[in-house]
Amino acid sequence: MKLNLYVLFILAAGTFIIYRNSFSIFFTQDDFIMIYQFSRNNLTVDIGNAIGFPQVTHWRPLDNLYFLTAGNLLDKNFYAYHFLTFAFHLGVTFLIFKIVKEITMNIKMAFVVSFIYAIHPAHFVTLFWISGSATTIGFLFLLLSFFLYLLKRGSFALICFILALFSSEAMIAGLGLFVLHRYLIKKETIMNGFMLSLLITSGIFAIVKFLFLTPQATYEAYQIKIWPQMLINTKYYLLRIAGFAETSGDVMVSMILLGLLSFTSFRLLQRLKAEKEHKIFVFGFVIILLGLFPFVLISNLSPHYMNISIFGFAILIGVSVSELTIPKTLTFLGILFFVFYVNVNEIYKNNWVVQRSNLALNYISKIEAANLPQNSTIVFDDNYISTSQEAYFALGNGKALDFWFKGKNYKSCFTWFENCESVQ
Repeated sequence: MKLNLYVLFILAAGTFIIYRNSFSIFFTQDDFIMIYQFSRNNLTVDIGNAIGFPQVTHWRPLDNLYFLTAGNLLDKNFYAYHFLTFAFHLGVTFLIFKIVKEITMNIKMAFVVSFIYAIHPAHFVTLFWISGSATTIGFLFLLLSFFLYLLKRGSFALICFILALFSSEAMIAGLGLFVLHRYLIKKETIMNGFMLSLLITSGIFAIVKFLFLTPQATYEAYQIKIWPQMLINTKYYLLRIAGFAETSGDVMVSMILLGLLSFTSFRLLQRLKAEKEHKIFVFGFVIILLGLFPFVLISNLSPHYMNISIFGFAILIGVSVSELTIPKTLTFLGILFFVFYVNVNEIYKNNWVVQRSNLALNYISKIEAANLPQNSTIVFDDNYISTSQEAYFALGNGKALDFWFKGKNYKSCFTWFENCESVQ
């Protein structure tokens, strides 16, 4: 028990130091849409919107129900939303510690893997953008399912796997975790009653989700492109998985990270030649590949999709340093912590989530100060704050007015695509 508490405390402290600025980030973009759609209306309507055919977002009923619950309880308290996301992320990291410990019986390796996952820069969008929580919630239930499977609690594991799919369709790739463990780690036949249940569940979910519960607009927005998009996307995601910041201009930090990765690769080769931990190495490597799909085929790029792959990357690092002395391991983690700290700060300076949340806060504050009468129409044109197009996206297609100023019946008009002359 004490070990678990110590590990949880260190994971929480490390994550908080790296991502401390996330708690003060205002709502933006989909946040307004999701909270307005799924909360603070008639409860029956909210539940229907959350689990029915998607109207404003993907069909992710559990993620939608999260917004229903959080929206009604937390209202406009964006600090609390970020705290919830932080708690989900912390839950994921702790489950990773428990899973790796269960598989390897190596406490040090389990801690290294969970710590690297906790502080990884690719989680930026997840922790800074309230609406980026879907993959984290989905991964939380996927890992809980896998952990229960390791404890031989098949019925509960299946339930959690279904909840993972209901949070994010990307968790279908998590089926590979169970296959890898049975075939590679346990040396058992892949198919048994539990695996058949997972396979049937995944198949039914995929058919219903993609044939009946995915609007045509979603397919148009997330188009599949094989060549050369797949090659470009793969390079992009591998750099993000490796810990390189998307917008970092700090060459020295990148060189330090490259040195750490080179050291890790050298250590991995040594361990593989000695035939030590080769099963865990393959386990981690294949998990990286599993997490890449289908995202390498889609033109919409975002590092926060890489939860599964980052788990695999962290496993490889854990294998490489598992035989180092405690002081050397702590030195390695300290340097990596510094690199990730700098990279997250660099991302913070330029990331679209921060920029659009600041923009949304600017507009909301300006409208509040104006104290316009009910039923006013607010025109958003190109001005000193931003362009009309940026205002449209930052304010969630105008839903920010419905959410923040509920009861005033404000209407919005964006000169980017609307004729606002008649309402000025």
